[in-house]
Amino acid sequence: MLRKEDISVLIVDDLQFSCEVIKSSLKKAGYKDIRTANSANEAMLKINKKRPDVVLADFWMPEMNGLEMTDLIRRWDENNNRYTGIILLTAEDTTSSIVVAFDRGVDDFISKSTNQYELAARVYGTGRSARMQNELRQNNRDLITHYQRFQNLVLTDLDTGLANRKQLEVSMNAMMDHCEARGGGVALCLIRITAEGEKNQPGVLRRGTLRTISNSLQLVLRPMDQIVRYDECTFAVALMYSDQEDFNPSMFERSTASILHHTHQFSDRGERLRISTSIWYTTEFNDIPGINQILTNAEINLKPTEPAEQTKQPA
Repeated sequence: MLRKEDISVLIVDDLQFSCEVIKSSLKKAGYKDIRTANSANEAMLKINKKRPDVVLADFWMPEMNGLEMTDLIRRWDENNNRYTGIILLTAEDTTSSIVVAFDRGVDDFISKSTNQYELAARVYGTGRSARMQNELRQNNRDLITHYQRFQNLVLTDLDTGLANRKQLEVSMNAMMDHCEARGGGVALCLIRITAEGEKNQPGVLRRGTLRTISNSLQLVLRPMDQIVRYDECTFAVALMYSDQEDFNPSMFERSTASILHHTHQFSDRGERLRISTSIWYTTEFNDIPGINQILTNAEINLKPTEPAEQTKQPA
């Protein structure tokens, strides 16, 4: 449970006497981390040095009033992904003043005539809300960080044991850099396998069929070639070759032929398999699009194919 002594408070009032009276009241109620400032500018300097949980400020102050200071604090909060509780004190407690204060981002609005017990309670409520908001924001930041680390670490498709699309992008970038520096070329083949379900609707490939397909690809490709589970029903093969002029993209026919041979053209549920392919390869390294554009174009150019027929899109 949050204790009062754990809540940090900054009191802002151009009258030193008012600051001391409020500070004394809060100390009697159990608050310990209390600072004071006699202007909004002084308060902002102290806020930048150490962020309080609650700012308790006078509505009317010279140079910069409480609402203007609230605007500054809220902008800082937004830029730094945190939250500061703000309570304004004023002798003017008209409905219009309250509405304006809440519209500007104030958390609470207290009359200067409020007794010390209510003041202490409202500071606690605002401080508790600010702490909860900041804890939620920190938890969200931690989740994002863990997710990013997880995404960077997980480069393997769990169903097939092959690399995934993220790893394909990394590998193709490395291949392109290597060939651009030392010669040769890079080729990519997308192989989409769909199963005809009931009423000719696409069926879902189960793990058994996926494993058979991945194994059949590994049997006919070189160890240094990159074989990838590209998406739910698509595999990708990326490879390097030594001579751009002599490269024959029909070599990918072995990949589709191997899939059809080992699956007997049916899934493990007896659904007929259909294959679509798209091939991209380099003919030169001038004005080559980025990896994401290459992959996008390859997806667009996927066309139904038989083992002896391939679709080519030279760079």
